[in-house]
Amino acid sequence: MDKNEAKLILSNYTLGDTPAKDDRFDQALALTDSDPELASWWQRQKEGDAMVRDKLGAFDVPSDLRSALHETLSAGERRRRRISRLKTVFALAAGFTIAFLAYFQYGIDRSDNYKGPLAERAYQYSVDGPRLTYFDRDTQKLKDWLVANAFDLPDQLPPRLLELEGIGCRPLKWSTDRVALMCFNAETVYHLFIGYEKDFPNFNAPEEYAFEPKGDGWTVSKWKDKEFVLVLTAKTPVSVMSSYLSSYHPQ
Repeated sequence: MDKNEAKLILSNYTLGDTPAKDDRFDQALALTDSDPELASWWQRQKEGDAMVRDKLGAFDVPSDLRSALHETLSAGERRRRRISRLKTVFALAAGFTIAFLAYFQYGIDRSDNYKGPLAERAYQYSVDGPRLTYFDRDTQKLKDWLVANAFDLPDQLPPRLLELEGIGCRPLKWSTDRVALMCFNAETVYHLFIGYEKDFPNFNAPEEYAFEPKGDGWTVSKWKDKEFVLVLTAKTPVSVMSSYLSSYHPQ
């Protein structure tokens, strides 16, 4: 397990509710003992998420929220007269509830902070360590989860990536139709981002795929496949990443 996979796993447990008898979590946590940079990152994530949690906990719920909710169960003129007020209160209550549910299920999601061209956004997000929604070692199950959650995928994906052990996947609200992220374990984490060309009209890529070395040993590859645009990122040399795409020929 490398530092980037450890980040993917640790970032889901920033509130202290750690899993019992989870070998992958134990391995990730053990890395913080030998890697000061990872340990510092882990501490910052816990402190930042705790701060957000405390702010949500201090949220001032309107004193008349309970009575307002009760009133919606009554029919008749009184409900119609006060519908505007109830809408306001319900919107506030719903937003508050959704925020808590999202927070405690997935932690703090900072994916919306990443802007700019898809390839650069994907690279920066990968370096920082994404928070995944669904975990499984079986890459077919990752694909099935995305399809079940209304994602269309290309007819083919790089077969050598799919042969690797899966880590997890998630949706990203980076476009009208969202972007899918799949992560694979190849001694370092490979992050595959899948979107629609129509959502990224300025996405420039060759007929097959190109490689761009980045800082600190990272590589980014991008290509198109019919109506899809894809970006692959990993902290690995071009020569190694290219080997995982060698038998793959997008259309």
